[in-house]
Amino acid sequence: MRRSSRSDRLVDRPRLLGALGDCRSAVIEAMTVMRPTGALYHSAATVLAAIDGLALMLTGNRSYFHLRGHGGAPAMPDDENL
Repeated sequence: MRRSSRSDRLVDRPRLLGALGDCRSAVIEAMTVMRPTGALYHSAATVLAAIDGLALMLTGNRSYFHLRGHGGAPAMPDDENL
């Protein structure tokens, strides 16, 4: 039986969180011009929810990407979640 070389511990979390943050920002920007009752807006909101869900799994913080006060940087993942 062959062992798998895959593990959640091998995920480059900082890199993935950076890419998710960029994507989340782009979706939010696009949503500002979408019709809020339309299917496109609903789909974009679903993508945001999925990004936030993945950020929760990576960091243990559901609000990882939510805005903070001036100069606030996102918290880094806890060691136990790495």
